[in-house]
Amino acid sequence: MDPDQWHIPIANGSISLSQAIKTMDTFKLQPGDVPLIIQLVENPKYDIGFFPGCVDLFAHDCIHILLGRGVLVKDEAFVIGFTMGSVGRVSYFKRNLFLFVTRHLYPAGYEFFDDEAAIYEDAVKIASIMKPINLSKINFKEYLDYSVDELRSKFNINVDLLESYYKMEKQRYPRSPECQRLI
Repeated sequence: MDPDQWHIPIANGSISLSQAIKTMDTFKLQPGDVPLIIQLVENPKYDIGFFPGCVDLFAHDCIHILLGRGVLVKDEAFVIGFTMGSVGRVSYFKRNLFLFVTRHLYPAGYEFFDDEAAIYEDAVKIASIMKPINLSKINFKEYLDYSVDELRSKFNINVDLLESYYKMEKQRYPRSPECQRLI
């Protein structure tokens, strides 16, 4: 499957987490594929305790699936923002520092510009409204046989709220393929 087109639609929650993860086999990144600066900021192996919500690649892929997001840059902005927001309050300083790092230190193709920064901020806010359980603390390997819908319910991920936001995002970014395929 083409990674530019991949995502598990929010409405396709009957698929098991294991089945959904397998759909990524042909393109998912391996730990060594991730640029070092991204590992330093986002990987719990290097967690210096500054940015909340650090997760390994497997958990990150699972969160993409739970949120119905693909793997393009705006999708990444939403997944990272939502994961950080699931931890609890993220200070204004940490959010802005994270956005500075993503804009100025992340390599080409990974950087967050204005649109991605807005989506990231929206995702942090949506998570703070939704109050899912802390996604960075879940051992997703324990839930491989659960359906995506069951996990969304178990982790307090409100699909109706996500769909409402995705409709708005689709209108806000009419030229963005990742935003157009959400709903």
